[in-house]
Amino acid sequence: MGQGYDRSASHLAQPKFRDFATCWSQLAVALTLMSFREFMKNREWFRKTTWTESDREDFFAHLERSRKTSRAQYLRIQALYLYETKSLNEIEVALELCNLALVDYSEQVELASVLGQKAMCFNKLGKLQEAEETFFLAIGAMRAFRHMRPQVPFSFGLFVIEHKISRLYQEVLMILDEFESITDGIVFPSTVYYFCGIKAIILYRENYPKEARLYATEAIKASEKQYSGLSRHPKFGLVTTRGDAFYKELTEIAELC
Repeated sequence: MGQGYDRSASHLAQPKFRDFATCWSQLAVALTLMSFREFMKNREWFRKTTWTESDREDFFAHLERSRKTSRAQYLRIQALYLYETKSLNEIEVALELCNLALVDYSEQVELASVLGQKAMCFNKLGKLQEAEETFFLAIGAMRAFRHMRPQVPFSFGLFVIEHKISRLYQEVLMILDEFESITDGIVFPSTVYYFCGIKAIILYRENYPKEARLYATEAIKASEKQYSGLSRHPKFGLVTTRGDAFYKELTEIAELC
């Protein structure tokens, strides 16, 4: 008699429900990762640090699909990321993006920030007259829309200090005082650093060493802070540029007897 079907044989394979569960789990993880990568890709489309033809096409394809009221902001942020590469080619592109934001997608809430970014691009490209004129346009835009608080007064002050434009020293001090509300509310260490630091350097150059030393000391203290004051973003707004010419001049002023 032939051997029958042995239902109890231990060697027979049993349905591997755990394996199916594992597969589904792995598939879910894979899909999640794909979704995350897509999310990050969509999130980073306006933070590119290169500008190849592919980069350009991708950026403008996303820009075209974005809300029209947000396009000036996306252009400004992308311009900032290209500006920060310190590559002249990328800075030229950043300038073009700023112009596009101003001409085609002008938004009052973004106007001062875009003009400030444009002025910074002019500065890095060696176009100092254009930079100065554009900084004043940015300051004017801040006056017209006061509840926005871009960092234009600091960028302008750093520009004047960098190029030692002494005829504008008093102008910078007055603008810092005019927009002192920048330091209201939650104040980050970097805000105190630049507000006090710019004042310190200009006051020292204008022959007010005692007042300059007080501001320089406050700026140095702010640069040493390691906590922003925000529990969820403890490193946000900290000073990360210690060691540059601005910081070195501050330390020299702070060490005055």
